[in-house]
Amino acid sequence: MCVRYTFHRPDEALAAIAAALARKLAPLPDWAKPRFNVTLTHIVPVVASGTEGPEVRGMVWGLVPFYERGKPQRRMLPNAKAETAATLTAFKQGVAKRRCLVPANGFYEWQSAGKLKLPHLFTLKNEEPFSFAGIWEPPEGDTPGTFGILTTAPNDLVAPIHNRMPVILTADAMPRWLGSEPLPEDEYRKLTQPLPAERMQERPVSRFVSNSRNEGPQCHASPEAEPPELAL
Repeated sequence: MCVRYTFHRPDEALAAIAAALARKLAPLPDWAKPRFNVTLTHIVPVVASGTEGPEVRGMVWGLVPFYERGKPQRRMLPNAKAETAATLTAFKQGVAKRRCLVPANGFYEWQSAGKLKLPHLFTLKNEEPFSFAGIWEPPEGDTPGTFGILTTAPNDLVAPIHNRMPVILTADAMPRWLGSEPLPEDEYRKLTQPLPAERMQERPVSRFVSNSRNEGPQCHASPEAEPPELAL
């Protein structure tokens, strides 16, 4: 389950999507600052299909299904299992008609070590930017646009740490995923397979990132550089 990611080089991440789509995207708005610790309820840039082609929109991470709108406390869903999303009420319209690209530079997962949860940062080789396979719901009333990230089975790099991983799209897959028309089932299955482990790298990072309120480069620091109050 992916509930944290890093978007610390936003210009590079958007440039990678623009190059993959062979389309010029609008510059990032001022509020789209670098984030080292993106989590549920944050507003972040997402690339979605618009009337005149792909466009950058600010959306809240945590998809609010249509049947949750209007409720005093809406359920927010950060992830959807790729294997079942196309058949579940909460996600199937998003999979069919509202597939988006969520730009990112890496993601975090936590490994249990006794009573501790130790964070690990996963990136592509050479920290190449990428996008997650996302689905989104449009704004309505006081509910802003929201999105969720699809997850899949872990590859050999992620498996020792967690039993799920986000669906990662590299340049060749981004234009195939983005769209507002249903995908053939075989294409959907191909696009939502785990990225091969040899295309990725991983390293442990400071537990500073474990607090969702913490932000900044220290989220990427090594465990040896943890603040004294986090010392094992």
